[in-house]
Amino acid sequence: MVRMFSFITETWNPLAGGPCPGECSYCWATGLKNRYKYSKYLGAWRVDEKVVGKTFKPGAFVFVQDMGDLWAPTVPFSIQRKVLTNITENPNSTFLLLTKFPEGYEAYEDGIPDNVVLGITMETNRSVSKFSKAPPPYDRLISFGNATKDNGIRGFISIEPIMDFDREIFLPWLNLVHPWAVAVGYDNYSNGLPEPPLAKTRELIGSLRRRGIAVYEKTLREARVDG
Repeated sequence: MVRMFSFITETWNPLAGGPCPGECSYCWATGLKNRYKYSKYLGAWRVDEKVVGKTFKPGAFVFVQDMGDLWAPTVPFSIQRKVLTNITENPNSTFLLLTKFPEGYEAYEDGIPDNVVLGITMETNRSVSKFSKAPPPYDRLISFGNATKDNGIRGFISIEPIMDFDREIFLPWLNLVHPWAVAVGYDNYSNGLPEPPLAKTRELIGSLRRRGIAVYEKTLREARVDG
């Protein structure tokens, strides 16, 4: 079992097919799928009927779809709706959704279930166009804020893999939406990303904690010189 975050008790991948339109150069899941040619992730987007309809144990904290992006704009609403229906059928478990396309949260008119934590990945405040076709970080943040504000939905931000950032911009951005929690971690796969010095990252973590935001530390190390 992959535990991407320490509070997660299990992962669940009800989405099959692809490819993800983000095409992030550092995506570990894409590398894994390309290496092993998993048939589940070939062909058009579809529901994995083998795992949808699953019953989860009360108290479980489930990471939904670590092998793809359920909220990518190319994924049909019908698939997203079926997954969310499964989530509502497990009201005593909590589910983490994570995406680089949070405008999909806003577009879902049926409402997000109460037992969901909405998450985004936001690696920096700077442009990521060299590494990803996902929306710019600020656009993600605005959509995320619109989806989580004033509705009781908890928000989560994954700053992983972290790229160099401007503290005077990035910290106010994060504080603007005041997420329930943030995860921070460096690249694990030597993708040549522009990385911040470790001291700068630790300062960011400390500033977030002083603002009452929980921070989960992932891989923290000195920046690679090739980054």
